[in-house]
Amino acid sequence: MSDNERDWGRRVSVMAVIAATGVAVIYIPQPIQTLVAAEFGVGGSATAAAAIAIQAGYALGVVLLVSLGDRYSARRQVTAQLVATAVALAGAALAPSFWLFVALCFIAGGTATIGQILVSSALRLAPPAVRARTTAVLLGSFIVGLFIVRTALGAVADAIGWRGALVACALFVLALVPLSLRFSPRDAPSDPPAYGRILASIPRVAARSSTLRIMTGIHVLVFAAFIALWSMTTVHAVEALGLSVSQAALLGLAGLAGGVATIAAASVHAIVGPRRSLATCVGAALIGVTLVTIAPGSLPVLLLGLFLVSVGMNSEQVSTQATALASVDPSENGRANTVFMGATFFAGAIATAVAAQLVAVGGYTAVGILAVALVLAAASLAVVADRRGMLGARPPGRPAGGARD
Repeated sequence: MSDNERDWGRRVSVMAVIAATGVAVIYIPQPIQTLVAAEFGVGGSATAAAAIAIQAGYALGVVLLVSLGDRYSARRQVTAQLVATAVALAGAALAPSFWLFVALCFIAGGTATIGQILVSSALRLAPPAVRARTTAVLLGSFIVGLFIVRTALGAVADAIGWRGALVACALFVLALVPLSLRFSPRDAPSDPPAYGRILASIPRVAARSSTLRIMTGIHVLVFAAFIALWSMTTVHAVEALGLSVSQAALLGLAGLAGGVATIAAASVHAIVGPRRSLATCVGAALIGVTLVTIAPGSLPVLLLGLFLVSVGMNSEQVSTQATALASVDPSENGRANTVFMGATFFAGAIATAVAAQLVAVGGYTAVGILAVALVLAAASLAVVADRRGMLGARPPGRPAGGARD
């Protein structure tokens, strides 16, 4: 490994911490939703309102903010959004009413799109030899951050209250500002288009690349299955399994292990190529959702199923996102990532809302059936992609021939 690649590896490690924190923000309401609902006297499917709102805000932020990566430096944008996210979280901690809490969660979700900005910038700047590993490390950090929040925040909230836990989260986000100023990429496009033109061109970027559209579809479906299950895990664990909020939070260790596994397998994706990698990952997710569906009352089976869903979804994204972004001109990476991640989190918000209704009428098994159907649809779309030659033997992120299709 060259000195340049080693320096890049250290830089990516710091960016991974920042990116993981941004993604973790959108999962903050999940482990504390029962505590928040109890304080404000909210019941039924409304308890999931903050979890839905923060994902919808994130999706909107992807559309309105991530595409700005084609205009401004990641360093400038990430730093500003870290400050805004910390302020929104602090406001949510002080909210006097449930719906104001929900509104501030929506804002925090919108400004927490830090990880997507860093992924797009990193893929544009990474040396070709380490592009697949860069993708895997950043995406693996997403799920690690997500499940550190799910695992730790419930226990912290039990100890100091959900408001104190949110203040702690806000302070942690704010502490990342100096790291962003030092390590986030500071390159900016030399001749950036106007913001209005960037937004107006997003549909055209998607229309020009069938690879972008199909890779997005695959990930949207697997992610929707993943988020449908995990968004209702705390409710299922507390109400059906009889666990405390702290004990239910420990289920997040299964997801955390999935993130660690994604990072550990980073080099494998470049070796086996997107075709085998995607097939393996979607297969793991399918096994996982099936296990959860057939035995939701068995804690060991539930943990194994959630682990497989988590590692399958996150590792699948290594192939689909890198392949999607490689199918467009590098100057359009921000907009391509907007398409990919915007669709992902809009679908996540919808899946969370549907899962909240399903768990009320059919329990966790009903949510599992939805997840199985979604992953099967993703597998079918992956077959279509393979037959169209979108999953060749080239490493993820390295285009073969023309960049567009």
